[in-house]
Amino acid sequence: MSQQSDEFESKLLTYSIILISHLNREIWYQYLELLENYREEKIDSFNFRMIFCERYESIEKVADLLESNRVLLSPNENSLYFGNLLSEIGSCCKAYSDNPEPFRDKSEIGETEFRISIEKIYFKIQNFLKEK
Repeated sequence: MSQQSDEFESKLLTYSIILISHLNREIWYQYLELLENYREEKIDSFNFRMIFCERYESIEKVADLLESNRVLLSPNENSLYFGNLLSEIGSCCKAYSDNPEPFRDKSEIGETEFRISIEKIYFKIQNFLKEK
């Protein structure tokens, strides 16, 4: 019985991950605009992180709502790569620190590393969108 329960939980978790990735991919243009605004220095790192996290969390809430109301979609598994790229951005946002280098933990990154990381992810997203 426990093995069936574990299997069901695993399938549900996989569906949740694919669903969130799919929903995020549906608004790819909003993420791309945010990234471009950051690259062009129209917004700073603080506002980029705040807007990104708000957008990402709102998609998670939509996914939770769909799941709780038992609304099943047929998400595209190809959205997983896009979701992974957004997760990379999320990880960079969490690792960002305003503290000067001597006062940062080893897991934290500063402004320069953050900007370089976001730039690399931006180009990965650009390549992904060209292929779609």
